[in-house]
Amino acid sequence: MSVVADPGRFISRIKPYLGDGSSLLIGMSGATSILRIGSNVILTRLLAPEAYGMAAIVTSVAYVLVMMSDMGLRAYVTRHPTADDKLIQTVWTVRLLRNVVLALIMFLGAGAFANFYSTPEVTPAIRIASLLFLIDGAGSLWLMTSERNRRVIRLTLIDFARFVFVTLSAIAAAYFLRNFWAIIISMFVGQILSLLISYTLVKGPPIRFVLDRKHILDLWSFCRYVIPASMISIVLTQTDKFFLAKFFPLAELGKFMLASAIAVTISNLLGNYTMRVFFPRFAEAHRNDPTKTLSMFYADRRQVTLLLAFGVGGVIGGADTIVRVLFNDLYIGAGFYLAILCLAPLAKMSSLPTENAIITKGFIRISLIANILRLVWVLVAGPIAFFQAGPLAVVVVMSLTEIMLLPFFWWQQKRHDLLMVSEELFIFGAAAVGFLIGYVGNAAIHALISAGYLPSF
Repeated sequence: MSVVADPGRFISRIKPYLGDGSSLLIGMSGATSILRIGSNVILTRLLAPEAYGMAAIVTSVAYVLVMMSDMGLRAYVTRHPTADDKLIQTVWTVRLLRNVVLALIMFLGAGAFANFYSTPEVTPAIRIASLLFLIDGAGSLWLMTSERNRRVIRLTLIDFARFVFVTLSAIAAAYFLRNFWAIIISMFVGQILSLLISYTLVKGPPIRFVLDRKHILDLWSFCRYVIPASMISIVLTQTDKFFLAKFFPLAELGKFMLASAIAVTISNLLGNYTMRVFFPRFAEAHRNDPTKTLSMFYADRRQVTLLLAFGVGGVIGGADTIVRVLFNDLYIGAGFYLAILCLAPLAKMSSLPTENAIITKGFIRISLIANILRLVWVLVAGPIAFFQAGPLAVVVVMSLTEIMLLPFFWWQQKRHDLLMVSEELFIFGAAAVGFLIGYVGNAAIHALISAGYLPSF
């Protein structure tokens, strides 16, 4: 009982059996993926596709505002040589001031944002969701400091518990409300939990209002490349949603968002592993001995990357069957979106570790340059696709962006002595094997349905 009452003591007891926490991160992420799919199975029977579409508009508005003011605070704290108390307090103060401004913009501009998507009925939800910025700003920097200090085990366990609670809250709200407000409520539950965690289970540094001029100038020298890169990210991540909302029924956006939820699960697993395990370890190795970074760039993530690549390939190949099995017939057609959306996390298995490693080496501009290249691809290929094949082709173009950028990242790896061609081939070879298995399975099921051996589902 004393161990249960003291999470820190519990974690200290099990830590010797978990190593650096990467195995736990993968295991918990797998469990999260299964539970997320299970929750979507339930939610799609309680909510119509339109509910996902309306919630998507709310989250898109918030995302655009965040990206317009993104300063890369998470990466800044992780890579900083010392990250002393004054710096942490300055970062917290900057984030708080930014969030207050964002909350005001979202609240006052709710009507304009809703009309932009031709959905004025979403205005109240956008206005209420603006409060999420204030809740986030009030929390400590526990996540950033814990990631810097490589507290992978603690963060993984807390994230999993938080996910379970938020998921149960969403299901309960959907059961009673049967509309998109259930998803909005779950957002508030998650944000309030994070606030409470930051002052209880994972206490961050004591918060104080500090604006140290030296650290502000240093932060500006870092984020001046991050801000324009984030601005470009708005175009790269919101264009597909805009075209679906403008040219298709809201239900089609809902199908897209359901598929996106599955693809995001994969991206979150990759992102968490990269930011919480690979990036801090690589940054520490670079600080201690830069000559050893090449040997660990692939070795430390090889098994995880190959396993993920194989799984993503299988999802791409069998996407239609996955949707047919899991969700009701209102969501038929989401398999196409799932297949193309999974191309991005597949490409990021190579590009994301590369980007973080090169930032560690001091080439901070890589994020900006990469986003400029992404923007060029969208601006050139997007209009051609739209006029030649229609708005749905634009969605496909957006999904191919990360794949098209891989040569740039491989070139950067070569420049910074991080490229091993055989390792890159292993990644996409594993994905090809997974795709083949998923594709054959999907084709076999369709053949059995056509022959009458299986009922249509």
